[in-house]
Amino acid sequence: MSAVSLKPLAVLAFAGTALLAGCKPAAEPAAAPQAEPAKAATAEPTAHVSRTARLQAFLTARYGKDAKLSGEWRGTWTQEGETRPVDWQVCAEQPVVTGDSWQQLLAVCGALADGAHIDPGTIDFFVLHPKGDGFGITSELTGERFGSGGQPGSASIIRAGSDFYGFRVEDGWFGQGFSLLSQTLVLPGPNGLVATGNVRSHIDNDAQYECENVDATADPDTAEDCRTRRFSIDFALRFDDSDRSARVWPLLIEETGSTCGGKRVRQEHRFTLDPKSWTYSFPESLRREGCE
Repeated sequence: MSAVSLKPLAVLAFAGTALLAGCKPAAEPAAAPQAEPAKAATAEPTAHVSRTARLQAFLTARYGKDAKLSGEWRGTWTQEGETRPVDWQVCAEQPVVTGDSWQQLLAVCGALADGAHIDPGTIDFFVLHPKGDGFGITSELTGERFGSGGQPGSASIIRAGSDFYGFRVEDGWFGQGFSLLSQTLVLPGPNGLVATGNVRSHIDNDAQYECENVDATADPDTAEDCRTRRFSIDFALRFDDSDRSARVWPLLIEETGSTCGGKRVRQEHRFTLDPKSWTYSFPESLRREGCE
């Protein structure tokens, strides 16, 4: 069984809150971690134009002459009728084998240059295919909002089936001693890329202000109250690849850690992709902000 553990990202502090800096073709899949290289394409395309040159040409055509594969470039993002300055960068890209061909997965992240605490960032997702000397678009999902403080979170490529690939986004919020991190899967469906569901990846209140410096000399009632309210839980996402030939692999989320009162938590949740809605039916308990 292939697995990917999702660990909390490093804190990016800004004004008491901070954010973590976070497919396949549009053909019907059957049922993700930095994508396992088991079937990932490693060879350059046979055409005389390199994959890198194709990618650069696509970025230039889509985002302008300043776009580049490495590093940021300044551009704009129109949000609710308002155009705002954005720092774009390629945040995930990988070629993958699909059947007897290959595709290029690409995610471009945009961080608002003047983002306030309540502002999300944005991520554009693309599944590309070789076309002539460049790339054509198989499917795309653009303008998706993630994160806060203008920051979009982080994106990675995932493998969710025999030749079924997509994206995972992790974003989060830190404030008042709490850490709330989430993960979202973006997968190719029958009609294009779809945000299939969102669950937590980590929650804790380890830095809650009133309990941060509690030690043996603290008031007993305060110490006990802090102990009973403290929690720290990880939600590790992976796909069950025991049947390697399955078009879509079942999704597993392992919940581990400690909840209020020091109670240890360890349980596994199993999900399948609904073929009609193209979503996962995640319970509210996997989107909670604290103890159940």
